[in-house]
Amino acid sequence: MSITPSPGPPPADPLPTGLKPLERGDPRRLGPYRLVGRIGAGGMGAVYGGLDESGRCVAVKTVHAKFARRRAYREAFAREVDMLSRARGVSTAHLHAADVTARVPWLAFDYVPGRDLRSHVREFGPLRGEMLRAFAAGTAEGLAALHAAGIAHRDIKPGNVILSPDGPKIVDFGIATTIGTRRATDRGASYGTPGWVAPERYAGASAAPAADVFAWGALVALAATGRDPFGRGTPEELSQRVRTGHHDMEGVPEDLRPLVERALSTDPDQRPSAVELMGALLLPPAEAGVDGRGRAVPAAETLRVLLRDYWRGVDAAGHDPTRWAAAVGMVSAAGLAGGLLGGAGTGAGTGVGAGAGTGAGSAGGAAAGSGGTAGLATGTTTASATGGTLSAIAGSKATIAGVGVLVTAGVATGGYVVYDQVQGAPAEAVTAAATSLEEGDGFVVEVERRFADAHAEEVAARTGQSVEAVLEESRATVEYRYAADQDTFLVHGEVMGQGSVAAADSGGRLYVYGPALEEGEASQPATPAWEATAEDLGPGLVTGPLRGMAESGDLEEGGSGDGADSRVYTGPLTSRLVVDGEVVEEAARGLVELGAGGEPVRMEYTGALWEVRADFTETGGSVEVVDPQQGPELGGERLEVLHAPVCGETELYERGWRVRADAWEMSCDRAMEVAGLLGTESERVETPIGYAGTGAVTYFVDREMTCTGVREFVPELPGASSPWSLVDCEPAASAGETDLGWEELDFEPSTLIRFLRVD
Repeated sequence: MSITPSPGPPPADPLPTGLKPLERGDPRRLGPYRLVGRIGAGGMGAVYGGLDESGRCVAVKTVHAKFARRRAYREAFAREVDMLSRARGVSTAHLHAADVTARVPWLAFDYVPGRDLRSHVREFGPLRGEMLRAFAAGTAEGLAALHAAGIAHRDIKPGNVILSPDGPKIVDFGIATTIGTRRATDRGASYGTPGWVAPERYAGASAAPAADVFAWGALVALAATGRDPFGRGTPEELSQRVRTGHHDMEGVPEDLRPLVERALSTDPDQRPSAVELMGALLLPPAEAGVDGRGRAVPAAETLRVLLRDYWRGVDAAGHDPTRWAAAVGMVSAAGLAGGLLGGAGTGAGTGVGAGAGTGAGSAGGAAAGSGGTAGLATGTTTASATGGTLSAIAGSKATIAGVGVLVTAGVATGGYVVYDQVQGAPAEAVTAAATSLEEGDGFVVEVERRFADAHAEEVAARTGQSVEAVLEESRATVEYRYAADQDTFLVHGEVMGQGSVAAADSGGRLYVYGPALEEGEASQPATPAWEATAEDLGPGLVTGPLRGMAESGDLEEGGSGDGADSRVYTGPLTSRLVVDGEVVEEAARGLVELGAGGEPVRMEYTGALWEVRADFTETGGSVEVVDPQQGPELGGERLEVLHAPVCGETELYERGWRVRADAWEMSCDRAMEVAGLLGTESERVETPIGYAGTGAVTYFVDREMTCTGVREFVPELPGASSPWSLVDCEPAASAGETDLGWEELDFEPSTLIRFLRVD
């Protein structure tokens, strides 16, 4: 069925939490599905929440039209459809329909309500006893089903396992591939998430089930302990721990530990298969019983029994089909109140599109949708009253001593405390606000800072300037954008000095940007004079003052705020800023205003040096963050990279080069792999006709990027004797041939790898 373009803005009715409004140009219908809102979007496409004609909720994934025009991307999308169509396990998301021939291809799959594993563990703590066993068995069954269908998932990680009311579900097949796919023809071979990628994949192994089993072991360890088994750190640090088998198993139950340790073996041949894991975790046929015809109960049925008996304390995270239907006018208000379409309550919360990987392939892998935390309740509130509650959870960290009943407050990340229930408990309210930012999908904050009046007077007296001039020179406005699914914190502003206009912590790696250069100008790498690290540019930069106030023991309620039903709290805190690349901390006193739903609205605080105001412009939903050097065509700003991770060194043209990974999506392993291919006779490297001459050469690598070498102009040397220099690698794809028989390449405006001369 064809796509019907949107004639105008989306309906004005409030959308269910977890969905963002459709944007101008978004379709209102894809195939047989009416679209309700956006679940998420990335560089490659978007995922929408939709309803079929019977009112069933689905997730509908598309690729952007500009990519759909390219054969390679359309073929990759068709492969994903094929993968989903063969995934039929109890614990895998299922495909409903697809059209890969449409102008903008789409596929529809299960909308899986619930939180991802990491969000659940953060909110409620590790899984215990038979609940943990059910999780381990369910995820093993999902992998066994995939492997039996010839599929290697390759991106098993906490964000791609959703704890739904029916059991764990494996989602996101964005980089799945056929088992045995050779690396030379595998576009996603270098993608994955550090800390979850098996060690043999770093060495170039072909796609194999054993790599998924490795990630399963890490998942179960996290579920049992609440900790990543390989810890936190840069991609390089995680890679080293994975390769050497340096993992943390403290707290994994004794009955599961041998299985988990075998799964995490650095030798893939020593790992059990997913079927072996199922056999060890599920009841043997003799204990599982027989069906009505005297046959042993199939493993899938045994798993369903295990989940039925022991899967507890997991709700739909506030997902309610009736609210989706009401948003597009499929039911009336009376129908909504009557619980039509089998609604799961009306609490706030989010779900995850089962294949919601929308970002470009990257070290961080594809985005997994909008899982979050929601639907918390303790005390006497019932699920029927609030929708999606967890009244059965005892001892959860969501339970606040002496507070009473806690319910969700209509914000996408959920877990906010209703203020009527916490009067007299300001510390809990501010703590909940900080937690909502740290464990939600993302936020945007506008921060304005300037010198404190007393400090400005001191500077003016010392320099002879007027106080007004000092204050104006010190004034700076900085925007902070955090996207949890990308593990990226982007700061717009001159926080790093040295002519910078932006900086980012993406996947634990620091990037610094300056204004775009004029055509023909050569960028100069910045020699870092700053002290700030990637870790300093993280969510704690924003949430730290909130937590400091909550933990001060001197927090007071200051009355109503500017908004209706908002509250203001005042107290001491530690201000933390990054100014000209230096982390500045000082004692301060400030206030925070929380909205009616418990979300932070603004903060103000003043210390001896700085006066700061922070306005929270986006909270409670997913936030899109784009690599700023990609240019407007890809959602970026065409900024110049001043600093990025230097991955190592290579030699070419009888010279040494430092290899720098300029793009967020470019892992150091991939950058060094590409650098090692240049100048070789590998079948993975081509020199297309029409892209080579006496002064330049273009290497087309893996048919997905071009790397350029040019002759340097040396006045005293003839052109043919001038030395060659490596420049950079940029994304490119084949667009066929020209009339002259040359290869036509389609370039994108970003730099993946930069080569810097070793002096």
